[in-house]
Amino acid sequence: MAVAKYIAFAAFIILAGTGIAVGYTGASLLTSYVAYLSPWVPAWLWIAVSIIMGLGVGITATSTVGAITTLAPKPRAFKICLSLLLSMVVTEIAATVIVYQKQHILCQALSNYMDHSMKETQVDYGTNLSDTQLWDEIQLEIINLQMNCCGVDSYKDWFPTDFGNGTDVPDSCCLVVEPGCGKNIASSVDPGDYIITEGCRLTVIHAIGLDYHSLSRGVWLPVCAMHVALMVLLVATAMFLQESYTASNLRIYSVSAVLPANAHKYQALDNNF
Repeated sequence: MAVAKYIAFAAFIILAGTGIAVGYTGASLLTSYVAYLSPWVPAWLWIAVSIIMGLGVGITATSTVGAITTLAPKPRAFKICLSLLLSMVVTEIAATVIVYQKQHILCQALSNYMDHSMKETQVDYGTNLSDTQLWDEIQLEIINLQMNCCGVDSYKDWFPTDFGNGTDVPDSCCLVVEPGCGKNIASSVDPGDYIITEGCRLTVIHAIGLDYHSLSRGVWLPVCAMHVALMVLLVATAMFLQESYTASNLRIYSVSAVLPANAHKYQALDNNF
């Protein structure tokens, strides 16, 4: 029984660590893209990232409590923790399979939403401070990451806007950023000598895709495999511990059933004296 308890304890501790890895995946996506590009991303992406972070917190918290109940021991609390973890892991695996099967549809939905939202904020460039800062930060930040972009799908997307006035792009599109460097780009023979010509939508989606594949292969899929293996181990040890708890309870019950009879016998002897 002692060996099974320590095996279950170790499994719970490892699960708590993997829960932190799940939470890290969600936090990484949140800080890198979802929060940073909040005006351009759909609500379902916020919900998905929040669920990932909540799942990580839930696995870590439940596993920590489960480790404590293993050593306590608290069989009822142990069962509750195991049941909660099973439901979380099943949800995790089911969601992983669905996302894998629908990844191209989800990518297209994200692309369509970003196309619409980016064009909306582009119209307000130069008049709306938050939209102006967002575009400048994205274009400059992506340039720093050597992924270079300007406009939604092309630098020409700026020309029909009030800011572009048919000829201009923001200075943040320039290869060498300086005041007025984006003026009269439409009249340039080779705009690529002065500005970035590729659009931001596909560039951002490509960057998200790279991180998605990196995190899924490097963190998410290994964690899912570990969760399945650890849950099989925990269920096996739980069955063994349940038999041990049942046998222990039977011994306690047998002893308690004998004690009253002996006590009654000693009481009768005392009365005779």
